[in-house]
Amino acid sequence: MRLIAGGIVAAARPASAQPASTVRMGTIPIEPSAEAYYGAEAGIFASTGITPVVQTLNNGATIVQAVIGGDLDVGEVNPFALAVAIARGIPLQMIAPACIYTKQVANPNVVVAKTSPIRSPRDLAGATIGVGSLGDFNQLSLWAWLDANGVPRTSIKYIELPFSEIGAALQRGTIQAGFIVEPAKTDAMRAGLIRDFADTYIALAPELATTVWFTSKAWLQNDPETAKRLVGAIYATARWANTHARQAADIIARITKVDPTIVSAQQRRLFAIRNERSYVDATLRLAAKYGMLQRPVTYDEFYAS
Repeated sequence: MRLIAGGIVAAARPASAQPASTVRMGTIPIEPSAEAYYGAEAGIFASTGITPVVQTLNNGATIVQAVIGGDLDVGEVNPFALAVAIARGIPLQMIAPACIYTKQVANPNVVVAKTSPIRSPRDLAGATIGVGSLGDFNQLSLWAWLDANGVPRTSIKYIELPFSEIGAALQRGTIQAGFIVEPAKTDAMRAGLIRDFADTYIALAPELATTVWFTSKAWLQNDPETAKRLVGAIYATARWANTHARQAADIIARITKVDPTIVSAQQRRLFAIRNERSYVDATLRLAAKYGMLQRPVTYDEFYAS
């Protein structure tokens, strides 16, 4: 592999004689959005006649804007962010689910201070909770969890905090609970700052997509053959990632510049090897219920079948 202009370009050539199609992919350097890295470095995209150019961006909103503006062909983002764009009339669609969250790979995402007196959901009434971004996919799952446990959502105050600052904020008492993801969680655990409290994703559905691949309707119409090959390569990448935990961890450690021992200690993610409507149905339904979308988004307009 070689790095070119901030992106990964596959060095391998496709096995077939078919001319390779360049696909510009946007993602962020976290494991749920890592299929672009995996497929490029494992040579899976190249083997299907696709030359991937993987660009690392700071967040999902930037990826959405890059696809809209034509600077990227496809991207990985959480399904809520994609639904927000579609609800605004932006012609985007999901082409495949990416990371799948199930009880099999469950990892509590809400934590409290290690010595906190908070023990049950009802103890959070009146609390301040830190979230990575207000009104995002994680807060959607938090609201669903609060509802399921009979805690009034309006009794909670929410503030934005980077995941890396959750542990320290809990120690200071700035917040009483916080939403956190890896590798920040393992760092805070090792420092003795936090303990697990709740898993809010499971409150959405028994199985759900936490990231999805998407593109513009224009790209799908202009190059349907490449889109078809790309979806096949995405599922092939998922099968590789689900069975090559050590190699996947090595790639994540290198991309994120996180200590490989920390990455190896984390719960490995599971990736979708096919599409299921249930992966995104709950997200679309609850986002509409909570008034987080300009209008409800149906599955049929969300997914490019």
